[in-house]
Amino acid sequence: MNQKTSRLILMLCLFLSSSLMLLAQTEDDKPFAGSDKKKSNTVTSEEPNQTESFAPKKKGFDKSKLRIGPNFGVGFTTGYTSISLAPVVGYRIMKYIEPGIGISYQYQNQTYSGITSEAHTIGGNIYVKVYPWNEFFIYLSPQIYNFRYREKYVRGPKQSFGNLTYGNVIVGIGYNVKVGNNSFLSLGLTSNIIKNQLYNNTYQIQPMIGFNFGL
Repeated sequence: MNQKTSRLILMLCLFLSSSLMLLAQTEDDKPFAGSDKKKSNTVTSEEPNQTESFAPKKKGFDKSKLRIGPNFGVGFTTGYTSISLAPVVGYRIMKYIEPGIGISYQYQNQTYSGITSEAHTIGGNIYVKVYPWNEFFIYLSPQIYNFRYREKYVRGPKQSFGNLTYGNVIVGIGYNVKVGNNSFLSLGLTSNIIKNQLYNNTYQIQPMIGFNFGL
């Protein structure tokens, strides 16, 4: 992965992290109850009940705002095997904002023309979903992956693994379809907006299908 691409992904990660921290801090910054009450002419009414009117709201972790996506996939065809795991965890810190993180692993094995190729891809990402209306969302996710691969001839020794690190920046739109009490099917379209050494798939539209649930 070239230096320019690495710098872009790092800047996006830092920008998302700092922006989301600021948004989380302002979530509970709302006017105190009773702050707009009219003042009375009596002396006692000018001293509001501190316990009832100005009691701070309870802050802390709310597990109902968690969004967990246990994404996985298995594919088999003649001479080809693919197994992938890509779990994600998000948190709906505000009505309109859901940041999250994810990790992924994919194993691929393919045999063709007397050659067997083996590949392992390990990566991670951060993401943010912005909900401008109901469960419709806008998606942004900087991602980084390490790709290890090797080939083996039927009558030859296995080669040592080659190694390649690359990054993606995925953008997209989608909608969460409610399928249970606190479960959703996410449907959308995404596109990678930067090139990498492995896939020249910049700006190609890809479908996004995922399942997530809350606690």
